[in-house]
Amino acid sequence: MDSFPIKTGVLALLVAVFGAITLGVMNHAQQLDKHGTIVIAAGNPQYAELAQRYQEVLAKFGVQVVVRQTVPFKEKDGRTTTRPLEGRITLRALVDDDSGITAGFVKGDLVGSLQGSLATEKQKDRHSEYSKLLSVGRLFHEPIWVFTRGDLPITTLRDLKGKRIMIGTRDSGARGVTRQLLKANGVIEKENATFIDQDLPPDAEPLLSGAADAGIVITAADTEKIQQLLRVPNIRLMDFAREAEAYTNRFPALSKVVLRQGAVDFDPLTPSEDITLLSTAVALVVRPDMQSALISLLTHAVVHSPKSGFDKNGDPVLFYRAGEFPTANDPEFEVPNSARVLYKTGELPVVLKSLAPKATSLGVPFTYTAFLNEHWTTLVGGLGMLALLLPLTRAIPGIYVWMVRRRLVYWYRQLKALERKLDNGGAKFDAEAMQAEFDRIDTHVRTISVPPYYSNQLYDLRGHIELVRQRLDIKPQPIRMAAE
Repeated sequence: MDSFPIKTGVLALLVAVFGAITLGVMNHAQQLDKHGTIVIAAGNPQYAELAQRYQEVLAKFGVQVVVRQTVPFKEKDGRTTTRPLEGRITLRALVDDDSGITAGFVKGDLVGSLQGSLATEKQKDRHSEYSKLLSVGRLFHEPIWVFTRGDLPITTLRDLKGKRIMIGTRDSGARGVTRQLLKANGVIEKENATFIDQDLPPDAEPLLSGAADAGIVITAADTEKIQQLLRVPNIRLMDFAREAEAYTNRFPALSKVVLRQGAVDFDPLTPSEDITLLSTAVALVVRPDMQSALISLLTHAVVHSPKSGFDKNGDPVLFYRAGEFPTANDPEFEVPNSARVLYKTGELPVVLKSLAPKATSLGVPFTYTAFLNEHWTTLVGGLGMLALLLPLTRAIPGIYVWMVRRRLVYWYRQLKALERKLDNGGAKFDAEAMQAEFDRIDTHVRTISVPPYYSNQLYDLRGHIELVRQRLDIKPQPIRMAAE
């Protein structure tokens, strides 16, 4: 049997499968070249520290993480300066296809402040754009600290009407949240209050000198700035106790935390009484077109590299509760399924967990691992089908032979029927009709195309046709029985 057609078919199938895989890998490679190297916007030192931890974890899986803290910015006067990647600058970079930023730390309620009755139409447009980003989890508390001069009777944000308030620089992520809360309390810039676009320094000098009446800071409790501000005499920390529940109802991205009496120092007693604060929670957000494999790995890094419950001096961090963060509960951004699964199980998908580190150690690009992670169910299903079909391939040669020979067998049957007529024709034998039938069979047989390996059988058939045709020249004689 000629195995060339079978080998050709098998080779063509293998080439097709290999070609499909190659195209898939190339497509993934192009996407990973654009979005694969995770570039994290981390303008805050604490954000940068966490991002560097993620960098170390993901390097084991062949994923490169770039931590970017600043971004070039063109000022109105034409000068190009650098600004920290914080707040809305981070959000704008995340939705800008040309920025190269694929992930970033965003303060809680920053995007939430861009919607609702307090937001302008321009802010609402921004919200519809920013809300398409995805979250891989909330990471830690960032309380809202409202410091005021000690001689001012300020008990609510409404008491800040007519006051000079330091709300943070224009690049600060805290500024948008602060303005929203002040607006909700009727404190409006240039109408009944003066907003100072500066950060409150750690020594609270503007408050002590009278240059400002209040300063609002949104940052983690273990930062040096907060630790110093909590110990500055003659300034006060505003208590949200009476209205905290109302704030958390109106602004779902906010939560309530309590700074207990003596939690900072016992001597002197700081604070001298319990103080209720509002708190945001930092989110790590990513572009919606980030590869699912990268989202899973980044989530893995987040889950297994949480912010420590102790500060650099080894003291417990205020408001820290083991197991609270990181969390997949995000009131502002959608959390993709690949991230939710990892929070639930704590384990990476099999391909990423088992193959990615080995592939990295062997120098195999992450592109191939990402492709397998994306399509491994299809590939496993295909291998399963191949395992089922493989035994059937043994019947292919027989089927092929039968398909070739059946065309010859058909005309052998026709020839056999014609020969039977010759045997039974007797005196009524019609030579012309028989000749016409021979011609018909011969004409059709000459048009049959078979592989070279079967040419001998075709010529045998044509020879047999001629052999039977020769009997037309011999007149059949009646058969006589021998005398008994």
